[in-house]
Amino acid sequence: MKREVAVWALSALLLGGCASGRMGNPGAIVGGAAIGGSLGSSIGGLIGDNNHGWRGGYRGSAIGNIIGTLAGAAIGNALTAPRQERVNDDDAYMPQVRRGERTVTSAPVRRQQAQQPLAQLTVENIRFIDGNRNHRIDAGEDSKIIFEVINRGDNPAYNVVPIVETVGKVKNLWISASVMIEQIQPGEGIRYTASIHAGPKLKGDEATFRVAVADANGTIADAQEFSLPFGKLKIES
Repeated sequence: MKREVAVWALSALLLGGCASGRMGNPGAIVGGAAIGGSLGSSIGGLIGDNNHGWRGGYRGSAIGNIIGTLAGAAIGNALTAPRQERVNDDDAYMPQVRRGERTVTSAPVRRQQAQQPLAQLTVENIRFIDGNRNHRIDAGEDSKIIFEVINRGDNPAYNVVPIVETVGKVKNLWISASVMIEQIQPGEGIRYTASIHAGPKLKGDEATFRVAVADANGTIADAQEFSLPFGKLKIES
């Protein structure tokens, strides 16, 4: 009886580990579950057969299959679950943002059948981190803009495109291309990072950035704007 209690307690623990946090690749989870179940069944059957004959072998095989399946699924999920980038808030600068225009030009455009309006998607918690932490974009410096896209609606949002671009053309400043997010479930969100590189010939006083979230057709759900000052390239003597 104690052994059965221990087995089911372990099973519940493994199942809880699979259900919590972000889900990994479904194929890897199913594959891990299948392999784990097969191995668990074989090992459990051998142990049970040695201790209690064929009846023990049958029972051990069944229990081993359950535990192996759960363990394999947990391993597959852990190996493929998306990792969230850790951000040190002490190093991050939170600029003063304002409502942005809902027109952008950098969103990838693709003809497709509309699946779900993105009106409930919001851009939140915008942060800026530069190389020397002076809260400026210095010539020759690499920096990044980090923000979160949250689905405040009741339905999944599909083909979500986080966007970071400058308002107007800024020479010698490059921003990483947008990456489409397949879907965001209700009440969940993603953290997105855009990399910025300022060339050594960066000129001007500041740049205004627009951070937005759109669908694959360029329809904007939310947009925020803020400005960051420029600095000059420092030449070490």
